[in-house]
Amino acid sequence: MAEEKKEPEKEEPDVGKDDDVLAFILSGEQLTAKIKTKRGDFVVALPLPRDLRAIEMDISDRLGNRPMDSFSNQKIADIRAYATLDKVVEEAPGWWQMLDSAEDCPDDSLIMELYRGYLQFYTRSQKSIARSKFKGDDRVGKPRIKTEAVGSGAFQGIANR
Repeated sequence: MAEEKKEPEKEEPDVGKDDDVLAFILSGEQLTAKIKTKRGDFVVALPLPRDLRAIEMDISDRLGNRPMDSFSNQKIADIRAYATLDKVVEEAPGWWQMLDSAEDCPDDSLIMELYRGYLQFYTRSQKSIARSKFKGDDRVGKPRIKTEAVGSGAFQGIANR
C-alpha cells in the first residue's frame, strides 16, 4: 500500500477579516500562521525586510562566506530553509525547542514541509499587503524592531553567535 503524501495544514494569518494587513503590521503587530504537521503544530511569523536581510547574512555565514557556486543547489536550498526556520518559527513542540537550530532536526521531510508552509504563508501575506487599502492612519505606531530574529522564536538570537 503506497503511503499518501499529506500536505501540511495551514491556517490563514491571525488577522481578523476586517483588519487591513498592512495597517496591522505597521501598528507593531506580528502576522503569524499555524502550520500543523505530523510532528506537532508550529507557528511562523512574517519577517520584516530587516529580518530577511538578517536571514541572508546568516546564510552567508553558514556558507563560510564562500561563493555560492562552491555548493550544490540542494545544499544552498537546505541552508536557506534552516536559516529561515531558525528566524520565523515562533512556537513549536517542546522537542523542537530543545534543538539549537533547525539544522539539528534529522527529519528532512519535516524541514521541507515547514519551509514550504512558511513560503506559502509569506506569499499569501504579500498578496494581502498588495491588496491593502492603507493610506496612512494616526493609529499606526512604530513597527516592531527585531535586530536578531523575527521574534521570540525557538532559535532567537543564534544569527549573531
